[in-house]
Amino acid sequence: MKVYIITDLEGISGVNGCKADEVGNKIINTETACRLLTEEVNAVVEGLVEAGAKEIHVWDGHGGSNSILIEYLHPSADLFTSGGDLAPVTYINSSYDAALQIGSHAMIGTRDGVMHHTFNSHAVVNMWLNGEPVGEIGIIGLQCAYFGVPTILVSGDIAACREAKDFFDEVETVETKAGISRYSVLNYNPVKVRRNLKEGAKKALLAKSGFPVKGLNGPYELKVQLMCPNMADNYERAGAERLDHSTILLKSDDFLDVWAQRNGWGAGIHNKKFKIQRKASC
Repeated sequence: MKVYIITDLEGISGVNGCKADEVGNKIINTETACRLLTEEVNAVVEGLVEAGAKEIHVWDGHGGSNSILIEYLHPSADLFTSGGDLAPVTYINSSYDAALQIGSHAMIGTRDGVMHHTFNSHAVVNMWLNGEPVGEIGIIGLQCAYFGVPTILVSGDIAACREAKDFFDEVETVETKAGISRYSVLNYNPVKVRRNLKEGAKKALLAKSGFPVKGLNGPYELKVQLMCPNMADNYERAGAERLDHSTILLKSDDFLDVWAQRNGWGAGIHNKKFKIQRKASC
């Protein structure tokens, strides 16, 4: 079996944050956070290997894609990193059998979500897909569903796990911490968390057939409310519809194309550039 893991950093046990210049998030123990992230990923890989995974690819999905300590990464896993503007918006494709999200956080506006935000804590006020609020867990899940790959496990704080259960029909979750407010948190013991991650990943992969691919019918409309009108100016110049001074609307019949537009690609260009082939209706 071939398995895809995408990681974030905020949802790892022991990763702590504070406000950055009065706006957004700042991780205050970055060196420790990267080590803890790598250890949680390794625990997941151990569980997947015990469940029969033969090929495991990890995408370092946080910030500049430089959070996982590759020299300490489990030898059964290989690592995707993104650098610069010319990169695909996802590394998954239809060759994978299952996907996992590790270190997740809740969408912007979740009161008990640790360092909650939606993709950019210094830019995005809110985001809706086809009229429904959506965060990173949902968008990543739909990227996987686009290629017919089920999401079988999500880990993160309690709010992130709750969001995952609300979004997916069936998904295994592993809680790593409990949010008190955006920057105050009860971190669960990392040793216990890693044990739960290993067991959860093994259990989920062994039960892979019980996790359906998330469905969503097109066409797709992605509405993004931005913090600053200047940000909306950039989208409007690229062809987005301007709804008000700080809100833009992106449209496409193809989910990955509309998401690529949000990442700065012109309509239709991303999928052509990377020879994207959609496998299943989502």
